[in-house]
Amino acid sequence: MKTMKNYVWVLLLALPLLATAQDLTPVVQTLNKAKEVSEFMQVRSKLERFSIAKPDVWLANYYLAYVDVQLSFQLPSKDEKAQYLREAEDYLNKLPELKGVELSEVYTLKGLRLYGLIASDPQTNGPKYSGEIMANYEKALALNPNNPRAMILLVLYKNNMAQFMHQANPGFQQEVDKAVAVFETENTTTANPAWGRAWVQMARNSK
Repeated sequence: MKTMKNYVWVLLLALPLLATAQDLTPVVQTLNKAKEVSEFMQVRSKLERFSIAKPDVWLANYYLAYVDVQLSFQLPSKDEKAQYLREAEDYLNKLPELKGVELSEVYTLKGLRLYGLIASDPQTNGPKYSGEIMANYEKALALNPNNPRAMILLVLYKNNMAQFMHQANPGFQQEVDKAVAVFETENTTTANPAWGRAWVQMARNSK
């Protein structure tokens, strides 16, 4: 009987957390469909309001960082790119302090943010962040070997480096296929991270 009471108490405590995830799900689904800058900006405003109302929900800060990185890829101004990448770093730095955070996803997004820095200024940032990008993806995979976002971003980055060095990358297609297989098992109807399929197409085009 005591065990049953404890179970009910734990369930009651978990209900607010479940509710916050459900509240965030429609916003994330809209984000996953976003392609234009205006669409990302609209989602960003919703995420900011959500983050202010529920600052302890790690996914809100996570997706704010993700949106800022995406905006850095789309905006033409170098100053705007730098601004959003700085803000993404601020959001990412908050995440380890929050409960329930999936650090594998955080390291993956840290790596993508660094890639955004390189894309914004290849000559300056390429030599500076190349090793750190790979280290973040490798940390992500050490924490969760089945993180498809870390898989595809790491294999794509390694392949780009191999092409730059005019080297062969014989395991490339096998690693891409492995990431694709994991992507196909993911549930895309929740607020949990499920982005990254666009990078699969990029990897296929880079062969």
